[in-house]
Amino acid sequence: MRNEEEIEKTKITPEKTLEMLNTEGLDLTLELSKNTFYDEETNIKNNQSRSTNLSILTIPEVAIKLKLINSEAAKKWIEKRGIRIHKFSKQNLVYEIEVICEIEKPFVKALKMKYPLLWKNIYRRLVKDYAVYELIMFQLEGEFDYVPTTKIKRNKSDEKLYNDLME
Repeated sequence: MRNEEEIEKTKITPEKTLEMLNTEGLDLTLELSKNTFYDEETNIKNNQSRSTNLSILTIPEVAIKLKLINSEAAKKWIEKRGIRIHKFSKQNLVYEIEVICEIEKPFVKALKMKYPLLWKNIYRRLVKDYAVYELIMFQLEGEFDYVPTTKIKRNKSDEKLYNDLME
């Protein structure tokens, strides 16, 4: 209880700021409105609603996120990556989580190559959103990076057997 009182005393509010500035000889006036300053509960509720809902982006917003000049380049990038474009109210929209995953995938693959045993732990510590982490892990489990390193030479008997089996 005492710690909460101490915390309340040390919080800087607009009124306290004005008092401090007025004591220094500066005369400032401040108009407070309900929309200017949010209390802590409002911020927590906004963050929770943001994290539970899937946010969407328009194609121009994706272009800005990718630092591309025009929307057509962003649209080509989206189609190349296999991200589904949804049409809603005459707008083309994509889910932000899919765009973020596609942006981060090359980095995760590089981590996987550089640190084959620790890459999941490293990426988990770096990623901000757990949902992005889970989706990328799910997507990368379905991809195979296996490339055969040996070639088998076939002789005439193998060719004959192969041809017999193909008939």
